[in-house]
Amino acid sequence: MRISIKKTVWVMIVFAISVCLVGSVSCTDNAAKAKAEKSTVNSVARVNGVEISQVDLERKFNLIKERYASMGVPLDDTKLNEFKDNILKSLIEQEVLYQESIAQGIKIDPEAIKAELDNFKKQFETEAAFKKQIAAMNYTVDAITSQIKQSKTIQIFIEEKVMSTVSISDEETKAYFDSHPDEFKMPERVRASHILLKVDPKATDASKAETLKKIEGIKSKLDNGEDFAKLAEENSDCPSSAKGGDLGFFSRGQMVKPFEEIAFALKPGEVSGVVETQFGYHIIKTQEKKIATTLSYDDIKEKLTGKLKENKFKKMFPTYIESLKAKYKIEIPDSESKVPEDKASKELK
Repeated sequence: MRISIKKTVWVMIVFAISVCLVGSVSCTDNAAKAKAEKSTVNSVARVNGVEISQVDLERKFNLIKERYASMGVPLDDTKLNEFKDNILKSLIEQEVLYQESIAQGIKIDPEAIKAELDNFKKQFETEAAFKKQIAAMNYTVDAITSQIKQSKTIQIFIEEKVMSTVSISDEETKAYFDSHPDEFKMPERVRASHILLKVDPKATDASKAETLKKIEGIKSKLDNGEDFAKLAEENSDCPSSAKGGDLGFFSRGQMVKPFEEIAFALKPGEVSGVVETQFGYHIIKTQEKKIATTLSYDDIKEKLTGKLKENKFKKMFPTYIESLKAKYKIEIPDSESKVPEDKASKELK
């Protein structure tokens, strides 16, 4: 089945920290701060008098450039200017959504904001590493906290005040199910665990032999009854080691061929010998198998209704945001960053 409905709609609407690590700071929270920034940084737009600063725009613009550069994708001046226009339009719409959320009485529990910040910090090894990274990107903890508050406020507004107006009938859900049968086919799947000892492609024969000897020693321990998950946790070079080597369920075509062939050939509970792939040496244990099947309408109805509701929302959102923007005074000073109000913003949505 190819449906994916776990991702909440608001992520597709808000240009938030999950996309570029951190985002812009909304000045709505602190009027004094807004006035201070107005006197020290150029404004690229105003929404009901709230400044969107050149600093906010340049932060996100630079992150976009760095991301594309890291992927080796060249960007000419035309594309860069298009990105800048789209970023500004996104910042304006984000501020409009935030102000409307506040006007609609949406409030966020400070503990939820703290929890989100703590979760963000987990991407870094230490608190010092976190602070060093955000400082390098010209951000502060307060700036990130403010963005989290803004993003979560918009999220709740979208879910409670906007998505609630979108409905899907049982007839629509059933019609989609009947007309897209291939989407509800579940292929044969297997759940497997493994122990991986990585081998550098440029490793010498002596180095490879040493690694092979080590994994053969681990296999001997398994043959003598030692626990697979414990040995995976202690020895595996794969991130799955944190879960005892568990890779979860996967279907054919998702793993490299030598690994896949062994995983599907083993019976549940069986452990392989040493398997070599382009990543190194593996020991594989097949945990469970599920045969190919087709989901019934009753099995999928709830999730399918959610997916169709999200699809309908995405189609109506451009019209909705334009009607919302009409309620607010949006000012864009004459500059290179000026964005026509009727220009569609698709690149960064």
